[in-house]
Amino acid sequence: MTPETEQLLRRWYMGQLIVLFGAAFIQLFTFDGGVFFPVGGMQLLIWGLLAWWPAAEEDQAQWWRLRHVNYYVQTVLQFTLLPILLANLVAWLSQLSWLDEQGLIAVGMAYLMVAFVPVVVVVTKPIESVIGRIAVLITAIFSGVVSAQQTFLILPNLQAPSVFEMVSDTGILGALGFVIAVGVLLWGWGLTGPSWRFNRQAQTSLVVGLIVVGTAFSLWNAFSAGGSWATTFTHWDFQLRSATWKMFLSGLEPGIAEEWLYRFAVLTLLLQAFRHRRHQLDWAVWLSGGLFGMWHITNVFAGQPLSATVEQIIFAAMLGWFFSLDVPVLR
Repeated sequence: MTPETEQLLRRWYMGQLIVLFGAAFIQLFTFDGGVFFPVGGMQLLIWGLLAWWPAAEEDQAQWWRLRHVNYYVQTVLQFTLLPILLANLVAWLSQLSWLDEQGLIAVGMAYLMVAFVPVVVVVTKPIESVIGRIAVLITAIFSGVVSAQQTFLILPNLQAPSVFEMVSDTGILGALGFVIAVGVLLWGWGLTGPSWRFNRQAQTSLVVGLIVVGTAFSLWNAFSAGGSWATTFTHWDFQLRSATWKMFLSGLEPGIAEEWLYRFAVLTLLLQAFRHRRHQLDWAVWLSGGLFGMWHITNVFAGQPLSATVEQIIFAAMLGWFFSLDVPVLR
């Protein structure tokens, strides 16, 4: 990333902070006679100053630990709450101007696809620890960006059309925004993106095996009707339900976001971390697949039975290892 590009993104970040925090201060001051302004305004002011710090600081050894803690804190806060700040701005503009509310909502949902780009450059890029980078990627950044449009529409005073709510619920816009934000972030870390060209030195048997297994898995995933391990390969249902846009987009979202997270971002970081190890690829593939499997343990907190979650963890880990085998095939 060139210094000119980084400086431009830094200015974008500061301008975004000024607009969003300014609108939040105005809303606090005018809402219900300003009764919440003393407490809410003070909290917002402290957050705003800490959010401004990464953009204003220069390379210096002072307050090193505090600055690095602030990088993590700001990553979590901004990826979680930035959509709400933007929703507040849209709600305020729709009340004070001739602009159409639905048009403002559409612009806000579209803007959220790129709104996190300056945040990752200013706030997240300075994180140097590989463990820290992976931790913020698989938690705050993933959940914040993919669900950004849903969070944006959470305010009750924004009346979005049903089609807007359908698109936001599928997470497809968030998945595309995640691709953009993480792509820029890894570019800032000096890591190259994926290649779509086949490696001519890859073994033919490996390529054929990947194609055959990938095709078989796609057919199994689409038509298997088994309810247990004993029937998963013996019970099939080839009757397709009437497809809907919500069904299509909901299925597309994890295929884009989760694969970009683990098979691009996490795997690339692990390959970089183990670049001097003899078994670099083995370490990176096994760890990324294992993380992908364990990542699904949170489904227990959503009410999923423990037995089903364990099966899902095992299946996801195996699937992650298989997908990671594409790395030697591409260059």
